[in-house]
Amino acid sequence: MQSTTNARQAAHEAALASAERTLHQAHKFAALHATTKPLFEKLMRRPGSRPVLVRIVFPGVLLVCDPATGEVLARSMPGQLQQLLPGFVPGASLADDNKETG
Repeated sequence: MQSTTNARQAAHEAALASAERTLHQAHKFAALHATTKPLFEKLMRRPGSRPVLVRIVFPGVLLVCDPATGEVLARSMPGQLQQLLPGFVPGASLADDNKETG
């Protein structure tokens, strides 16, 4: 019984390792073939505030920018659109940010 459990655990761990390798390879493939065009881009108008440009860019990063200046007002963690990137400092230009993401 113990050897069956160990074999199942080993098979499970091998499957997880394979999935992780596949995901890593797919990420490299997507990064290589991703375009510089945002996945989503729209001007967001808020009552009592200036409009902001909202973009989702590869690899799943939400950017909030000032459309007049290109200043990046907020940047999310990749794949976590509601989580501010740790260490983010507002004020970088959108052109500088594109060098990092694109």
